Amino acid sequence: MSTPLQPLSQTNRDTTLDLLRGFALAGVLLTFCITDVGAGANYKSTLLDDIVNWPKFLLIENRMYTTLIIVFGIGFYVQLEKARQKNVSINAPFTRRLMGLLLIGFAHAIILSTRDVLMFYGIAGLFLLPMRNLSNRWLVAIIAIIFIVIIPLVSMVADGYQVFEFPKPNNYIDHLKHNWKVFTLYHQIYPIYFEMLFHFMLGFIIGRTGFLQRMTTDKILRRKLLIGSLIGAAILIPGCFFWLPKLFRQVVTGLPYMWQKIALATGYRLIWQVCMIACVTLYSTSLISLWRTRRGKILLTPLAAFGQMTLSNYLIQSIILVPYLLLFDKYDNLPPFSGFILFLITLGLQLVFSSWWMARYTMGPFEWLLRSFTYWKWQRIKKPAPNENAINTFLLSKTINHL
Repeated sequence: MSTPLQPLSQTNRDTTLDLLRGFALAGVLLTFCITDVGAGANYKSTLLDDIVNWPKFLLIENRMYTTLIIVFGIGFYVQLEKARQKNVSINAPFTRRLMGLLLIGFAHAIILSTRDVLMFYGIAGLFLLPMRNLSNRWLVAIIAIIFIVIIPLVSMVADGYQVFEFPKPNNYIDHLKHNWKVFTLYHQIYPIYFEMLFHFMLGFIIGRTGFLQRMTTDKILRRKLLIGSLIGAAILIPGCFFWLPKLFRQVVTGLPYMWQKIALATGYRLIWQVCMIACVTLYSTSLISLWRTRRGKILLTPLAAFGQMTLSNYLIQSIILVPYLLLFDKYDNLPPFSGFILFLITLGLQLVFSSWWMARYTMGPFEWLLRSFTYWKWQRIKKPAPNENAINTFLLSKTINHL
């Protein structure tokens, strides 16, 4: 007899995933505050600006979204395994979850911030369902087809790249008009969907093979990954950000045939993806290694709580920052170092709030809303009092003894 599919209990959660989510979301916030808000075309960077801007550019930007997407794929595998253990179908709850992300993402993109990625998650995630029963070999083959064939093809018909040149207004009515204009164009950049699907599937394979679990428990494996990814990142980061783009532009302009340009661009993207994966591996192994120590666990516990309510914190960032930026005329008027200070204040407040909230509740407020919609039942959000747990344990033991 099957049992209804329900969310993971707090005792069954994989804290490693929460830690990775929290770290990645902190990087997303840093990129938003330093880069996405903008300092204006005529602004001249200071030394302090460069001190925070270059490390963000070389070490943080793009890697954090990649981490979040991969973790999303791992989380899908966790849900799938739980459904199999309970002998129930994941189709309905996972589809509702994606629909919920689409609804929340649409409201977020129009009302608050153009930086929304939830709709891309929702749309790309729908492709995971029909592929969940394929073997790893088939999944790798599909990943290769997506990377080598589909992304170059959709790149030829993609539009909307001009959204990155739109000036950002600093009054709310124009902000809404700007958001709608960006929304209609940004979602015509079709390669983004397939790049997300590429990383979703990669995360799913990582979850299915138990690789993340082995990273968590196998110290020797972590050391090898740490050394290998450190060497890879040290070589690939300078190449991808300084040498390779210039070389690519020089070579591609001299190629006479389109297929040659596409092949060269595919090779360029492959090197870029290897660089991204090396950085994600380096950060992940470093965090897990630190988490496995006693002092590291104390230090990173607030970050894990922050990551446990990733959806809520992602939306709360917009709820706090967008009104502030509009009210004080900060869009296209926030120097990088000032953005870094804003990042530190916002992250610090969210770490404190997340620790306080998760000590009293089982999930974040928006997680509660999404899970209630996902499982089509209001979820319990408040943690039971200690005496309530004792009473439940006593009653359960009495029931077992009676049976």
